[in-house]
Amino acid sequence: MKTPTKAKPGKTQYVAITTDVQEVNQQVEKAYTLMVNAATELLKRFDVAKFRTYALMDHTKNEQNTNLVKEFICYHWNITLSLSPKNGAFYIFIDLGEEALQKFGSALTNNLLRECYQLTQSNDNTIGIEYALRINYLPAESLHNFYYRRIVEGETGYVSIATVEKEAA
Repeated sequence: MKTPTKAKPGKTQYVAITTDVQEVNQQVEKAYTLMVNAATELLKRFDVAKFRTYALMDHTKNEQNTNLVKEFICYHWNITLSLSPKNGAFYIFIDLGEEALQKFGSALTNNLLRECYQLTQSNDNTIGIEYALRINYLPAESLHNFYYRRIVEGETGYVSIATVEKEAA
């Protein structure tokens, strides 16, 4: 499998991905999927649908995107699986929104982060996929503008929108 990167004049725009990188990327993608499942479960506690609504993006279906693979965005967080153009490795970025932290406190986000760190930690003293998890803190308007724009633009060929059912009391 070859991965697109920024091309330098006269050079190829692809980087060869080794079998080892492919195998690790599969582990990172599996961790991403489990993180999204955990994030979705955490949304069930909210009464208001806005706080239970999320968008999933499969960027592999969007020809304009070269470095993003998959993405989950909700009012609280943005979890992105991306591809490094330098070495073809997958990374998981979790963007935490300031407004959600201020409005609901840190317990919800701490629960998500605890799960994410457990999914990427190495239990056998190998490098594993710990390198792949990156946490970012975003000002309120950055995350929410992107979230609301995705919801308002609606579903497309690579964006799906859903609202989880409220958890029974």
